[in-house]
Amino acid sequence: MAALLSTAIFALPLAFYARHAYLQEADSNARARALSTATVIADMPGDEQQLEKAMQRLVSPSLGDAVFLPNGRTAGVAISTVPPQVQRAASRDSLTAAREHLDLGSSEDAFLIPVTSRDGHRLVVAAFIDPRQEWAAIHRIWLAIAAALVLLPLSAALLADRFGRNLVLQLDRLVKAATAMASGDLTVRVAVAGSPELRRLGDSFNTLATRIEARVEAEREAAADFSHRLRTPVAALMLQAQALADPKESAQVLESARRLQREVSYVIERARRPALDHHGVRSDLAEVARERVAFWEPLAEDQLRSCRFTVVGRHHIVRAGEEGLAAAVDALLGNVFSHTPDGTALSVRVEGFGDGRVTLLVDDKGPGIDPAHVKRGASGSGSSGLGLDIVRRLAQSTGGSICLETPPGGGARVRVTFGGSSRPALPASTGLPASHA
Repeated sequence: MAALLSTAIFALPLAFYARHAYLQEADSNARARALSTATVIADMPGDEQQLEKAMQRLVSPSLGDAVFLPNGRTAGVAISTVPPQVQRAASRDSLTAAREHLDLGSSEDAFLIPVTSRDGHRLVVAAFIDPRQEWAAIHRIWLAIAAALVLLPLSAALLADRFGRNLVLQLDRLVKAATAMASGDLTVRVAVAGSPELRRLGDSFNTLATRIEARVEAEREAAADFSHRLRTPVAALMLQAQALADPKESAQVLESARRLQREVSYVIERARRPALDHHGVRSDLAEVARERVAFWEPLAEDQLRSCRFTVVGRHHIVRAGEEGLAAAVDALLGNVFSHTPDGTALSVRVEGFGDGRVTLLVDDKGPGIDPAHVKRGASGSGSSGLGLDIVRRLAQSTGGSICLETPPGGGARVRVTFGGSSRPALPASTGLPASHA
């Protein structure tokens, strides 16, 4: 539409100028023919008969010219009656061409010039102009301009579509490659083609992808090597647990050591594999939470803590793996045991809703959680500051959220929602941004 409008803005003045220029050129040609013929006649000697014969040879009817002779006859274009405009022109003394409309039964104009031959004969030269032919020619010019008005935007649109299609194809390849990289495929690269700008963009993307792949690979190998080094002390810990005299204590320590061994193996597996695809993985949050609460109950008894576990509802399936859910529950319970005094009561509650949401609530009667200390990599109690962030990322991966609340009677409550429509990440009363939950 913009191309058509801009072409029309240019074409309309061009059409008016073409009409003016053509009419002016036609007048100039007719005037020039009349003056040329008058100049020749002024130098011709002879009587009327000789002059008429000369005029018949000189003036061509095909050019639309005529010479009105003194005897009332014409040379060139045959005209039966002498128009009054010719009679008035014959009375003029100046050798000037004036355009007159002749009443000859047709809409014709002519440039009339009076001229006197060498022998004193008075003649009038007429160079005819047919307005119908003029306008027919002007209409042909306008038709050509109109065709250009249609063809130029159409051609521009076709060219723009072709070049734009190539540009979109190149950009679409980049978008697909970036999406694949965001999904975990670090080996993706794009073909460098197109304009110089697109080629530079493709080179930059491939360079970035290569550097990211190398950096991630180095970090994976370093994490795998570090985790592998932990297997030896874990194995030694398991041997020491088996050597304990108290069978109950030996079983508890041995179970903790085995749990640690499984976590180390899981870290090595995650580090050596590009990305575990958890699409379609489902786990029962209630069963995982029940197993982890049972694991922490002996420690709760030693610290004189009351620990209550409740399951509400019937559907507790979450779109996450058991290892991730177990790590999330351990992170929440570990925070309670690490940051509240001995004897502080705690409760774990799993709620299932009909819309697919499953909620995990961990309550304690401790001093509460300072929102300023709950962010990744920072903690006010000397810990790593990763626990709640791990829980947050797991919840968000299922379409859920995490909230910090203050239950009635004080303490702290961590509400983790998995799946379904997520509620606000943190209530306004905590003052904690969602990204730092």
